[in-house]
Amino acid sequence: MQPQARTWPVFSGIVPFLADGYMRRPETGKGPWDGLHPGLTVILGPDGDPKASASWYGGTGKTQLAAAFANKLWVAGELDLLVWLYAGNRDSIVTGYARALADIRVAAPPGQPEAAAARFLNWLADTGRRWLVVLDDLAEPADAEGLWPHGPSGQVLVTTRLAGLSPGPATPGTTGPATPGTTTPDAPPPAAEQRTIAMSAFSQREAIDYILAQLDEDPFQTAGSVDLAIALGCLPAGLALAVAYLRDSGQDCRHYQRASAQRKQDLADLIPSDPLVPFWILALDRAMQFAPRELAWPALKLAAVLGPAWIPGAVLTSSAACTFVTGRTAVTRGDQASLRAAFENLARIGLVRIEPDDEVRTVLLAAVLQFSVRQTMTPAELGQTVQAAADAVCESWPEDTAQPDLEQALRDCATSVMRCDEQALWHPDGHPLLVRVGRSLDEASLPETALAYWHVLARRSAKELGARSAFTLQIRERLATAATAAGHADEAVGLRADLAADLDKAVGWIDPQAITARASLAVALRAVGRLSEAISLSERVAADSDLVFGPAHAQTTESLRELGSAYRDAERYPEAIRVSQRCLAVREQTIGLMHAETISARDHLAEVYRRAGQADEAISLYRKALANVENALRAAHPDAVTARENLAMAYYRAGRTDEAAATFERALTEWQRVPGTGPGHTIAARANLGAIYCLSGRLKEAIPLYESELADLERVSGPGHPDTLRARWNLAAACHKAKRLPEAVQLGEATLADCERILGQGHRETLTTRANLAHAYHAAGQLKRASAQFDRALRDCERSLGPDDPLTGSVRALRKRYLAGRQGAAPIIAPPSA
Repeated sequence: MQPQARTWPVFSGIVPFLADGYMRRPETGKGPWDGLHPGLTVILGPDGDPKASASWYGGTGKTQLAAAFANKLWVAGELDLLVWLYAGNRDSIVTGYARALADIRVAAPPGQPEAAAARFLNWLADTGRRWLVVLDDLAEPADAEGLWPHGPSGQVLVTTRLAGLSPGPATPGTTGPATPGTTTPDAPPPAAEQRTIAMSAFSQREAIDYILAQLDEDPFQTAGSVDLAIALGCLPAGLALAVAYLRDSGQDCRHYQRASAQRKQDLADLIPSDPLVPFWILALDRAMQFAPRELAWPALKLAAVLGPAWIPGAVLTSSAACTFVTGRTAVTRGDQASLRAAFENLARIGLVRIEPDDEVRTVLLAAVLQFSVRQTMTPAELGQTVQAAADAVCESWPEDTAQPDLEQALRDCATSVMRCDEQALWHPDGHPLLVRVGRSLDEASLPETALAYWHVLARRSAKELGARSAFTLQIRERLATAATAAGHADEAVGLRADLAADLDKAVGWIDPQAITARASLAVALRAVGRLSEAISLSERVAADSDLVFGPAHAQTTESLRELGSAYRDAERYPEAIRVSQRCLAVREQTIGLMHAETISARDHLAEVYRRAGQADEAISLYRKALANVENALRAAHPDAVTARENLAMAYYRAGRTDEAAATFERALTEWQRVPGTGPGHTIAARANLGAIYCLSGRLKEAIPLYESELADLERVSGPGHPDTLRARWNLAAACHKAKRLPEAVQLGEATLADCERILGQGHRETLTTRANLAHAYHAAGQLKRASAQFDRALRDCERSLGPDDPLTGSVRALRKRYLAGRQGAAPIIAPPSA
């Protein structure tokens, strides 16, 4: 299977469609693009003082101009890469960069969007490819901190309603926000050239030309177009809304302008400086002429709170949304149909846009209209709408992690809801949406972004509800967990120490929640090497758990396991063995010999034995477990075969490879006799037995096992599955060890190409394959190829895995032997695994 070559140009993201009747702006849209060149950052912002310029509210066509410019460069072939992303919140920017990196097929650590975003910024800074990155609708300066693209070959275009926005120095390689946990490069590159352009509305000539072009089928309707354009402040968004109304109603501009003037007079005390209010209210009145007319206003309010990004359809048809819009608590399918009809009416009159076939990007309301609609709500009305929107997003959020695009869309909606009126989400207690957003960031592997979010939320919760309220304590626990996930172990210790102290005061030292907090603190202390404190606290946690939960409770056995780990790390092996034995005995009695937690406790005790130099005791432990299972069941039972495989692993770890091989051989035979066993068990058993054979030099026996394993994996899992690719490089390594070098090189080259294409250049399987291929080249005398691949393998390992990862160390050792001109080192073989 040959890799697909990267083809340029590359497009990433979704450029907004140009509006119907999009018109070039010869007077107000020409200047911004004059003199654009690589290395320039252009910011399209509001026009003038917000108190003096109606265009400050938005609707000046910034996004449309940006889309037209991007399309122009793309069609003209002036770009190798075009990236368009919604910049309404920080995680949207980070995930957009990660997606762009994948689109250009540059390797990144799997499942680490922040690391991928940093690599993408570095790529932009170094590449000679011509690129354009568009950050559309940047909502907060902090969202882009450390995320500004920069490079001599590219251009950056930003649309925003923020006045006076100016990017700081470009900092490729930095994606952490300015909060605890931020990382910075050793020496930031020079700041990019920047230009801020205040985007005004249409000129009067452009506005009139737009109206005439849109109403060209009925010249009668254009009567009064000049007065209408002036009344709308020549705002493109307002003109588009007016045209949609006129097309639907058949009225002329004069009649429409008079009606809007009357509306403006009626609303003089409401929002006197917002020119759009009377026009969208006229549109709303029009929408309310169609059934179900009573739903149009609440539906529009809900969309105004959930945007400005696209809103998933599931949110707008959720029970919470239907209850808010219809006023009925018992929601039926008929109510959902009515809600869909209400949005279709809003779309008919130009207030929203609908993509009915897209479940993620379903409904869009222009940001300027959302802002205008929200300004007309009373504080109580806005608060009720925010509560309903938050309920709708929570209800629509899958409990398990959803597809990334849907997760991002839901986070976008949640961000908008919180920014509309966050105060409404804190009374009488913190709304569940606040926690759900943080959970989503955790699950999306955005540790720095998640840590920043939990920091802000913890401070706000302490302010609103008190530092020791139940909700705040929950947030503080998640904050400490986020600090650990982000690699800030010392910070996690401080956070957990404070949390444990406050819980002792809030609920009492004997409360289960307080005991759990101390247990987590003990784990954090052990992680940073403060073993004396960890042991002392773990002893207290074990005693308290025994007292409160009882000796057979899962919390008690887990506390014993953690205490045994602390003793083990401190090399206090007699105590480690004693408490680990107790943990195992309780689990065997309460949850069974072959329960996953029991097996884990047995492995833990065996590891303590091994470190204490008591390999025979570890083996005896697994022998006893096997005998007990076979007595309780039978030899040809899945649990019995698994117990035998665990014993084989104990032999392998003790260096008794002959006994390990014999035990794996019998396990493989028994798997074939177990009724109803799928191919997965025998495939794994063959992989383990093949590894034992290969590592012990029994290559004639290993290679057929690897070949049969590979054939079955290609049939069961497919040729591109990571397990299949691992089996292929294992087979290549075995051929290398057997001196079958042409086969090793050919298989290694094909496997590396597939790994790069399917898994990415930074994936562990790709890195291992590259290192083994370099070693095979060396053994085959292809020294130039060996040198290039060794250098590349070590560089990629250090970037993707870090300098201290075991695989990085193995690759470094292989490369060192190569540079010294020494042969004889073995290729990397995947060891047997339990």
